[in-house]
Amino acid sequence: MENQSKQNSQSLLAESLQKAQAEFPTMGKTKQVGAGKFGYSYLPLEQMLSLVTPVLLKNGLCLSQGFSCSPSGQTLIVTKLIHKSSAEIKSELPMFLPERDMENPKKNQTHLWGGAVTYQRRYSIKLILGLETDMDFNMETEGEDKITDKKQVPQVADNTVERTPTKTNQEPEENYLLPQQKNPKARDLFCDDIRKSGHQK
Repeated sequence: MENQSKQNSQSLLAESLQKAQAEFPTMGKTKQVGAGKFGYSYLPLEQMLSLVTPVLLKNGLCLSQGFSCSPSGQTLIVTKLIHKSSAEIKSELPMFLPERDMENPKKNQTHLWGGAVTYQRRYSIKLILGLETDMDFNMETEGEDKITDKKQVPQVADNTVERTPTKTNQEPEENYLLPQQKNPKARDLFCDDIRKSGHQK
């Protein structure tokens, strides 16, 4: 009898989750980290919760999150999807804190820990509800993205002017002060280039 009641509760949970998934609104990615192929966009935790919570409650469901500990002593984020019949689905996701950041004296460890909690909570909710609210362009880290951006050579736009010499002893090209195409910022570029080239007397 008890097993039958438990099976019925699980069936009700599954049915309610199915309805909720059909009713979840479109979740746009409102924030972006990095740029280009090394960036990714995502939906912050607070915005995701504001979208899914009303739908879950409407279908007799709620989310609960807390901490636990693995047998090896690792901190776990415990996420539960609970149905009003008392049936539940539980997920346990280990927390990861980058050692290089935690050992960096310039980093605020409290902020790092809080950021890791928020990150893991967001992914736990996505997993248990069957959502995908992120768009990864590359698996590289934000730090590597910053390094890559510094190495990139900026492309010269079509509406720029002819550039002046960049070395003191370099002779300028003929008509180097004349714009090749109309550019409202040409005057500023001319003055800046002259100052940097060393040809200003």
